[in-house]
Amino acid sequence: MFKVKDLLLSPETFEDPIFRTHLRCFRWYGYVASKDQKRPWLSLLRCTVFTASIWLSCALMLARVFRGYENLNDGATSWATAVQYFTVSIATLNAYVQRERVISLLRVAFEDIQNLMFVADNREMDLLVATQVYTRTITLILWVPSVIAGLIAYSDCLYRTLFLPKSVFNMPAVRRGEEQPILLFQLFPFRELCDNFVIGFLGPWYAIALGITTVPLWHTFITCLMKYVNLKLQILNKRVEEMDITRLNPNLVLERLSASELTYWRLQLFKEFVEEQRRLRKFIQELQYLICVPVMADFIIFSVLMCFLFFALTAGVPSKMDYFFMFIYLFVMAGILWIYHWHATLIVECHDELSLAYFSCGWYNFELSLQRMLVFVMMHAQRPMRMRALLVDLNLRTFIDIVRGAYSYFNLLRSSHLN
Repeated sequence: MFKVKDLLLSPETFEDPIFRTHLRCFRWYGYVASKDQKRPWLSLLRCTVFTASIWLSCALMLARVFRGYENLNDGATSWATAVQYFTVSIATLNAYVQRERVISLLRVAFEDIQNLMFVADNREMDLLVATQVYTRTITLILWVPSVIAGLIAYSDCLYRTLFLPKSVFNMPAVRRGEEQPILLFQLFPFRELCDNFVIGFLGPWYAIALGITTVPLWHTFITCLMKYVNLKLQILNKRVEEMDITRLNPNLVLERLSASELTYWRLQLFKEFVEEQRRLRKFIQELQYLICVPVMADFIIFSVLMCFLFFALTAGVPSKMDYFFMFIYLFVMAGILWIYHWHATLIVECHDELSLAYFSCGWYNFELSLQRMLVFVMMHAQRPMRMRALLVDLNLRTFIDIVRGAYSYFNLLRSSHLN
């Protein structure tokens, strides 16, 4: 069992250029805490309440959808919402159980980025800034649709509560089909409890707020970790290709070094590169342990749900609002699957370029003994680096297979429906 002090991050960590936004949100939810907080244990306790709230909301939504819907389109959007909550419930519980691993990964990444900012040249700083901009853009792209969908549900709730109150709390009329429930009430099995303001009104508001913030937050945080690995591999490739021994000792004057001294410092540089590669492999392995279960769940559930949403768009008679929400869900689910498989592909491709970087480092000017050593270093660099989610490889080919599979199942459902 972890202790509170084991889960505390330094205040400087929350200013990390890549993870700043996500760490501040995680501190609000209680997944991480700062050493300068007066009561960090209270923040970590809040995480327990938050995780339980996600699971409670998910259970209520699943209870509602299992009761069935008269309208296919209402059922499709409700199923999509419930499944989104189910997958994010798995992710948040996984993060809650593995908080020590999350903290460890963050500490390693923060210390590494601080060291990089201290010794980086202009090109490496450009790579760091580009990574920072990229992660912010990805976060924004995934966050905006979730926030828009949540604001529409809130706007519908506010408008009808203020101007059409009979359609909000008149549940007998809703059950008779005389009134249409607001979007929030379609997701929860409250029935007569909707007359209770706290349970029937504030409860759904709180649950939707959790969903529109948590779904993009967790997935884009993992994207930041994966993009950090890609950044480190880019910098490693650059340094290998340059083979600049003055990085080890800025006082070295190349013209004054003998052949044996040059060989010695280049050998030290080889050792540093191999050690850096070993650290990155360990980091990727820890990251893989962190995400394997929730990503496998996303792989199975989202592929089935995407097929179902396509079927609902063609078989039902969706309204403009139904169209909007279905496309939002399809975009978010496809986006979540894409960011995992795309960034895992970037890591693999960038690692595969490492051998080429060694070949481009001017090895023909080295001593024969160092050339022989370089062969073994290149063989070590050629060891495959890949990411898996239990039984599934994370790469673009798998993502394309998911889309193809969803489309094939959709055609099967549609042909069965037409017959």
